[in-house]
Amino acid sequence: MKRTILKIANSLLRPFGAQITRWARNGTAAPSRGYTESEFMMSSAVERITEHGIAINSIIDIGASNGKWSVEAMKFFPNASFLAIEPLQERKGELENLKHVYPKFDYVLCVAGEEDGRQVMLNVSGDLDGSTVNGTAGVPRNVPARTIDAVVSEKKLQGPFLLKFDTHGYELPILYGSKNILKETNVVIMEVYNFKITDHSLKFPEMCLYMEDIGFRCYDMSDPMLRLYDKAFWQMDIFFCRSDSKLFSYLQYK
Repeated sequence: MKRTILKIANSLLRPFGAQITRWARNGTAAPSRGYTESEFMMSSAVERITEHGIAINSIIDIGASNGKWSVEAMKFFPNASFLAIEPLQERKGELENLKHVYPKFDYVLCVAGEEDGRQVMLNVSGDLDGSTVNGTAGVPRNVPARTIDAVVSEKKLQGPFLLKFDTHGYELPILYGSKNILKETNVVIMEVYNFKITDHSLKFPEMCLYMEDIGFRCYDMSDPMLRLYDKAFWQMDIFFCRSDSKLFSYLQYK
């Protein structure tokens, strides 16, 4: 399975002049290839944000679940403010505990969306983590929706921002409701898909084109995943930074 994931990741990276390689049995990498599988884990890609020198002051964790991703990201951004956006009341206890433990962590229980103050239908999955707005499976529940712009303004968070999306096909309405802070956003981390998982979701090539239209380009990726049904490529996390980033001024491989 790891070999299949590696092939998929390399096919996606080929247009960008990058490649992942396995370690050889003797512990060395093959000549002319400089990447290991571990470098395409989420934690490694998040750490590279700091290595690139990209400024981040506030991190918005959209679809935060129990806040685990935010806690891991704090290792690399110890001075940043964190705001978790999570629609499930079942996560309130865990998020409240994190708020008491980490002074710069806060949360809001809502769906991030395009309009502030309305209700949306959330289909709640049995494991909670697969819950999807306007999904086709799970138990339907009305939940409040807020725009990221409104919540960030209320919390008085300061840019530059990092937005992390784990939102199961509901990315476009969230982006529509983030137009103000996108002007001050340096990085967007987005879980993207190889299939149209909802009626209004974008597949990952379409999302890359959309993000480029609003001023962001893909520069990194992590965690490619195969679906259980047939081991076809299912999803990955793409890292976008501003299109005018100095990362894109260097055009060579080495």
